[in-house]
Amino acid sequence: MDDEAKCHVRRAVVTDSDTIAALNADVQAIHAAAIPWLFKPPVDVQTFPSSAVATLLMKNETLMYLALSGQHAIGYIYAEVRLHTETSYSYAFDEIFIHHLSVRPRYRSQGIGSALLGAIRDVAAEIHISHLAADFWTFNEAAAQFFKKHGFEPYNQRVWLR
Repeated sequence: MDDEAKCHVRRAVVTDSDTIAALNADVQAIHAAAIPWLFKPPVDVQTFPSSAVATLLMKNETLMYLALSGQHAIGYIYAEVRLHTETSYSYAFDEIFIHHLSVRPRYRSQGIGSALLGAIRDVAAEIHISHLAADFWTFNEAAAQFFKKHGFEPYNQRVWLR
């Protein structure tokens, strides 16, 4: 699978909740391996439960897409339309915030993530939102490279003291 054309991306529906919950296990495992004191491993439990996915899919502001190879789900993206009102310290702005992007390990680096991000960019263009944002953990170098490749640049930094 060398390009985006070999996968099909479609909007997720409530009946996809179990599939998305299962796909989340791949990215959860990466997090649990990197920071085991914080992230639970996806063993014998859904860390992004089907019921939570279904609830999100019923919200107008939720954007969730599945990538399929034939009928086989190989990745998903979950984003949210956020409409920020003006405050005393900032102007109003709208954004689409990407919460999750996960591609099955054997399909990575084959354009699947790009196709999923493309679906979000298409929606952003349709609803006239030019600001896209995402965050990821600093250990996730693959995510950093992916978003940089797609033109994203850092704008905020969080630190902790443990």
